[in-house]
Amino acid sequence: MSRADALKPSLNRFQELQAEFEAAVDSHQQLVSQLSENQQVQKEFSRLEPDARVYKRTGPVLLPQDFAEANDNVNKRIEYIQKELQRVEKQTESLSTQRDQIKSEVGIMG
Repeated sequence: MSRADALKPSLNRFQELQAEFEAAVDSHQQLVSQLSENQQVQKEFSRLEPDARVYKRTGPVLLPQDFAEANDNVNKRIEYIQKELQRVEKQTESLSTQRDQIKSEVGIMG
């Protein structure tokens, strides 16, 4: 068995890990964007009076929504996104460690 044949499974696994890593980075970027948007909404809500009228966009229609409910929803979304960000960051770290391990085993540079 040649060295190339012996390395093939490791190289294939490295490519799989690289694809998963890139997907996790994309997911992280989307979550950061969503978090920023929701924090902006939260900031705008903080300027409103408790009896202010707020509307929720549902398709092409704006529907009235209770301010307290809307504010609650935004806060819950922010909390959820922050937890997802933590999960994705751990996943990214794990994938990076696995990639580095294969790199050192195989001797891949870069």
